[in-house]
Amino acid sequence: MAVLSKFLGKELKYGKEIYQCLIVGSGAAAFNAAVHLQKKDIKIAIITENRLAGTSRNTGSDKQTYYKIACSGDEKDSPRAMAETLFAGASMDGDIALCEASHSLEEFFHLVSLGVNFPHNAYGEYAGYKTDHDPLQRASSIGPYTSKKMTECLEKEVIAHNTEIIDKTRVIKLLVQELDNNESRAYGILCLQSNGDYIVYYAKNIIFATGGPPGLYSNTVYPESHFGSSGILASEGVVFANMTEWQYGIGSIKFRWNLSGSYQQVIPRYVSVDKDGTEREFLSSYFDNETERDKAVFLKGYQWPFDPAKIQGSSTVDLAIYIEKHIKERRVFLDYTRNPENFDLNNLDITTKEYLEKSGALSPTPIERLMALNKPSYELYKTNGIDLTKEYLEIDVLPQHHNGGVEVNIWWESSIKHLFVIGECAGTHGVHRPGGSALNSGQVGGLRAATYISSSTILINDYYDILKLDTKAVESLKTFEKDCLMQSGENNSSAQMLLNKLQAINTKCAAFIRSKAELEKSAEELKLFGEQNINVLENPAAFFRYNEMLLFTRLLHDAILSYIKNGGESRGSYLIVDSMDDIEKCLKGTNIDSSHRDKIINTQYIPEEDKIASKFRKVRPIPSSDNWFEKVWQEYRERRIFGNL
Repeated sequence: MAVLSKFLGKELKYGKEIYQCLIVGSGAAAFNAAVHLQKKDIKIAIITENRLAGTSRNTGSDKQTYYKIACSGDEKDSPRAMAETLFAGASMDGDIALCEASHSLEEFFHLVSLGVNFPHNAYGEYAGYKTDHDPLQRASSIGPYTSKKMTECLEKEVIAHNTEIIDKTRVIKLLVQELDNNESRAYGILCLQSNGDYIVYYAKNIIFATGGPPGLYSNTVYPESHFGSSGILASEGVVFANMTEWQYGIGSIKFRWNLSGSYQQVIPRYVSVDKDGTEREFLSSYFDNETERDKAVFLKGYQWPFDPAKIQGSSTVDLAIYIEKHIKERRVFLDYTRNPENFDLNNLDITTKEYLEKSGALSPTPIERLMALNKPSYELYKTNGIDLTKEYLEIDVLPQHHNGGVEVNIWWESSIKHLFVIGECAGTHGVHRPGGSALNSGQVGGLRAATYISSSTILINDYYDILKLDTKAVESLKTFEKDCLMQSGENNSSAQMLLNKLQAINTKCAAFIRSKAELEKSAEELKLFGEQNINVLENPAAFFRYNEMLLFTRLLHDAILSYIKNGGESRGSYLIVDSMDDIEKCLKGTNIDSSHRDKIINTQYIPEEDKIASKFRKVRPIPSSDNWFEKVWQEYRERRIFGNL
């Protein structure tokens, strides 16, 4: 067996066994996939850079939502109906939508069985509420930390089964074998350990569940412990879908948290402060009257992501924050201690007033209304060193969720065979999505991948001897090492300094305000980044992280420019302008794209040419079936539901 003994001057270690499946990540999606594989007696291990890090465990909202089929009262719902809601978000594949809808209750009650205490009434009905882009009342929540509780309960189940968890270990390269039919398959990973050593693990299947790529931006709602690793997959030529689509919304800066729901429904005061400390309450100047202003702020709770279609409504708030902060260069804050200027509870529009009244929150000040409506949302900030009864809360419009990501099929398998991608790093969402559908998607993706892996493992055991690939691995690692050393050299700029500059570029022109002129200018800047030499041996972790984000930035910019050049206009959670000077004009409204609703943009790095390619394809429709039981039963027994394994 050919073995490479060193990598970048360090001893190269090898895992002691070949796993049926390696799961990369330690959030709710990763642990759920592990639980389902455990139940099917599949030999697995979990690899994570930091078991206690990540978005699932460290973030939430005022009332973090899990989206599922309605199952209380007289709500009439079905998998098809929920799939149609997801599909209506545009640029989403219908078969994925149907999978997410069909398994939503299964995964919801799976979480309940593990101890996630979603509320039900005395009769066992799990009541729901409406979230954004939701025609029914499908949403449920346990409060600010829904995903944290999910992660903890799933992790507890994983630990109970003595599953191996390899912590403080970061994946830096995917090992891939080219096949004869112009396809490829994953069979291993190269990792950097916290002590600086390198180690190779082999596996017959690999599941990536490493979340979104907040490392692209300077400031985000994501916790500081989350960076993302999709650039690793991009470097192997994995196909991505809808890289253009994100969610951006109002979040706090000192403590990273999104300010949706109750934080807006209590109608706080919006304040900006200049460099001299001069304060002004700015929001009134962007609306015709106080009633419209307060209605927009209230609706921002439901309509938290910025939406260019709502600029003359709730999204005026986001645009006003951007103008105050990034054009007028003033710091922006929320103040819960006092009402907005000329605020009058009796002048609230009927929807706002009825909601606060029914919730017992028609109190005199925003902080009193917050305490009455959702006291845990106040306590959340208090626990993190911010007392909303005494101090302002600094804010910005920030990236919160990537709707795009790796393109997957209905079993969440990527364009590389045996490589599955679940959770936020999978590009399963379209332009819009109901709030909370991301948590459901991550759970369903893990279930689907586990089901497919457990069904296909028996078939591949006879002929898939992974040790025969070891020579191929040695060649791949030598090439990777050579490429790293070729880039290495003396440079005044550290990898972290270059990464900061890269993040600043993305924040300026590839976030929720996107200018074609600025993006074309940035394309030239990115070429200069690619010419930088960095000493890989000085700080390997920073070196690899920077290179991942540089490649991922190239993919993001190519996708956005391809969309714009194809006639794409503002949509989803971003505004497209000719130049930054046009932003204030957009307060009067903007053109919303309607010509790409049935299309998905695929973006791929072609390693052998060092080139990015983006192209559009039609969405796959929602599948139709008469669901005749005898036929379904037969196909299930004969394993025909898996296609050609």
